[in-house]
Amino acid sequence: MSAVDLARRTTADPLLRLLSHGFSTGCHRPPDAVWRAPYAFRVSASALRDSASALRGSTSAFRFSASAVPPGPAGTGPAAAADWFAAAGHYVDVAVAPRADGMLRCASLNHPAETAELPLTGPAARAPAWVARPYAVLRSLAAAGCGRGGADLQLNAPLPEAVGLPVAEPLECAVALAVSGVHAGRGGDPPTRPQLARLLASAVPGDDGLRRAVLFARAGHLLAADGHTHLPLRAPDGATDACLLLLTARPTAARDADTGDATPATGLATAVREALRAGAWSAWWPGTRPGRSVLLLVPPDRRAAVRTATAEAFRRCDLPVPRLLRINVVDAARREA
Repeated sequence: MSAVDLARRTTADPLLRLLSHGFSTGCHRPPDAVWRAPYAFRVSASALRDSASALRGSTSAFRFSASAVPPGPAGTGPAAAADWFAAAGHYVDVAVAPRADGMLRCASLNHPAETAELPLTGPAARAPAWVARPYAVLRSLAAAGCGRGGADLQLNAPLPEAVGLPVAEPLECAVALAVSGVHAGRGGDPPTRPQLARLLASAVPGDDGLRRAVLFARAGHLLAADGHTHLPLRAPDGATDACLLLLTARPTAARDADTGDATPATGLATAVREALRAGAWSAWWPGTRPGRSVLLLVPPDRRAAVRTATAEAFRRCDLPVPRLLRINVVDAARREA
């Protein structure tokens, strides 16, 4: 599919059509390419232990079940690593076209009233917070000799921050792949993905494991922290048809702790306890620390029961019904047009 006519393709993903249309409207030309990079999440044995301790403090009946990480051989080595990562089936999107004046023009569907014009070489300009990390990445890319001519970018990160899946790492990977790709099409070789991974790690602080998942993930597999070892995501009984759900507590107005009212943390703990009772195999935080979201590994035939149980748990706590998002473990970032 060509990026030039993507906005007019009725069979294309509506988000990609909207992104392409927004780029064409703002830049007065169609994009040369459109890239998708998946949100990524962590599966960590230590995070499971910490999660159990944290949530057990909210409800004594709560307990985490087995991890979704398949057991590896005894001893040390990649298969015994504690941290594993995967790419979720939700994406940040980037439309791009090259420039030749060394400037970066960046717009976002998430910030429609604000556009940034920033130099990629020479003194850095003050960037809005939403583009600061992609800007740092592209300046590092330009310093390495790639994409110094500049680019027009249009970004879209459709998942709200509250769902708990980090957006910074997929967005950094997406803009690096997009800009290096369009400039490579005009001569020279683009950096390889391992080279991009090293550049990203040195450009801005972030979670390198999540970046590797965005760049190297395989559908249905977990990726070790080394960025090379893949293992299939399996259910505790060895089946490969397990379902992942992301359970997120919706934001609420602050409540007075002295009144004894329910809090989102208590609601989340209660909901996870009920999800496990309803048949979920396991639960863990998607990041390194507790937050508003928990990932649930669920048998396909118990998905409806788990949804009902978690919604009822939040209602009993006098809290808004939580968001439940299906997570498919997918392949790495790719060019869409």
